[in-house]
Amino acid sequence: MKVVSTGAINWDINLFIDNLDMGGMEAPVRKITRVPGGKAANVAVAAARLLGGDEKAGILGAVGSDDIGRVHMKIFAEEGVSTEGLFVTDQRESGQAYILVDSFGRNQIFTYFGANAFLTPELASSEKAKKFVLNSNVVVAMDPPLEYTKVIFEEASGGPTVIWGPGVRTLGHREQILALLRYVDYILLNQQELRVLTGEESPEKGYQYLKKYSDSIKLLITLGENGASLYDREYVLNERGVDLAGHNLSVVNTVGCGDAFVGCFAASIANGMSESEALFRANHAGAFKSTRIETRGSPTSKELEEFIKKVTG
Repeated sequence: MKVVSTGAINWDINLFIDNLDMGGMEAPVRKITRVPGGKAANVAVAAARLLGGDEKAGILGAVGSDDIGRVHMKIFAEEGVSTEGLFVTDQRESGQAYILVDSFGRNQIFTYFGANAFLTPELASSEKAKKFVLNSNVVVAMDPPLEYTKVIFEEASGGPTVIWGPGVRTLGHREQILALLRYVDYILLNQQELRVLTGEESPEKGYQYLKKYSDSIKLLITLGENGASLYDREYVLNERGVDLAGHNLSVVNTVGCGDAFVGCFAASIANGMSESEALFRANHAGAFKSTRIETRGSPTSKELEEFIKKVTG
């Protein structure tokens, strides 16, 4: 496999409302959608679509032995995602997320971890997980529990390229995260996560802070509508935000944009592309996703190429 993604697998219940800023008032729901989600699963699907399926991307995680778990298995098969690293448990329901999306594209997410709680050091050190990790070119860890993450990183040490999006783990776990940077090639953060982890507003200053803990770490920072950047000790790569409005496109749903971004970046690196090209493609994959209502609205290779031509022509 070229890309293995590990972390949460969820079933998303999206509630579309007019405005998140309702205070204590009752908010009428305009539309409900029930779709597969979870950051790691989204990344695996995003990578698979760009790699052409055929199990070039895989998912390492856990689902329940329930209807949701069976639907996940079916969808992964349809998307061409390998499930050899998927663990099934009858002790908990599959993970679920309840997501509020307003008419401005903003969102709030409420998560029930369910089977995702079974991502433990014991699971990470199993022969099944170790084989899955070591037989890949790129491993993407999307905010799994830190004890589990540490074992996965130790298993991957000296092997596949490691991309880590600690996400919500940045809250209250600064020292643990900083200690794990020595295992990581790229750390993926948004602006809020950078501020929480480093205490810095500026990506440049934040990167200088991270370098104190790993001289080889590279920072991938997503900047929303302003694009994305990659910081290395020798250079900085910047991608401006995509002008959607200027091409008769609009933001519909920002949930999953970061997953589309990192899935594309991982797939591009796994295919031997330069960081500059990978960042350019990932930035456009995230923008493409924002124009789609579904959480897994990431593009296929053909869709991405057509989108790039449209917005850069």
